[in-house]
Amino acid sequence: MRRLIVLLLALLASNAVPGVASAQRIEPPPGSLTGPTFGPAPDSSLPPSVPSGPGMPELIVDLSQPRVSITSAFQGESLLLFGMFDPPGEIVVVVQGPPARETVLRKERFLGLWLNTGRMRFDDVPAYYFIAASAPLQRLLARASGSEILSLEDRLASIRPVRPRSPARLAEFRQGLVEVKRREDLYPANFGHVTVQAGRLFRAELPFPSRLPEGVYDVRTYLLREGKIVAAVSRPLPVGKVGFSAQLAGWSVEEGPLYGAGAIVMALVLGWLGGAVLRRL
Repeated sequence: MRRLIVLLLALLASNAVPGVASAQRIEPPPGSLTGPTFGPAPDSSLPPSVPSGPGMPELIVDLSQPRVSITSAFQGESLLLFGMFDPPGEIVVVVQGPPARETVLRKERFLGLWLNTGRMRFDDVPAYYFIAASAPLQRLLARASGSEILSLEDRLASIRPVRPRSPARLAEFRQGLVEVKRREDLYPANFGHVTVQAGRLFRAELPFPSRLPEGVYDVRTYLLREGKIVAAVSRPLPVGKVGFSAQLAGWSVEEGPLYGAGAIVMALVLGWLGGAVLRRL
């Protein structure tokens, strides 16, 4: 009797709904399955050439101030970067401002007047760029593997104009961009020096000029051994206006027409007061 019941159940299962027998298995999209993981998750903030294993050398970095505050009396500032690393090695510090679009104008004298005879706009231009190292930078860059540590020339070689230009014209305007930025001390011509003490401690002065644009700056410190990057630490550095100047800048953006009218009225009042004072003298 039991054999008969088992035989009937098998026959019913074989004659079930035909669509179920011909259905295809739907595979989940790649990456949707999560399996067991071992060890810490990789740090996505590190450059690709920096190892993320447990044997990575220790590199500790800090800044003397958490931000740069621009006030109405701001004349530039110098921050102290300091830290400790596992010897041996060399330290390289790269400070890069937020990228933005820049327009370069070329002026020429024509009939006694200076006229704009050409312009070129670039994308991805760093607002500020400064490098400091504990050894001659050219020697370190020649030995370093990977493209994370870039000199100013290499960094600017990656920027491209908004519209295609000839190589000669591109090089001319790119050089003009460097000259303008250096006049504003935004691209220092001299490399900074990282001082190493007791073989483990290091410090470096980071100069910031008076015409410093606002934004979040990236302060990245590298530890090199035999030309290879073995550790890196990135610290964001906010730069912004504070106090009355920040309120005035915010007002000019949020209430543009009212700000313009107020500036005109103030100019007229000051002009009238100046004229009244001069008439009494």
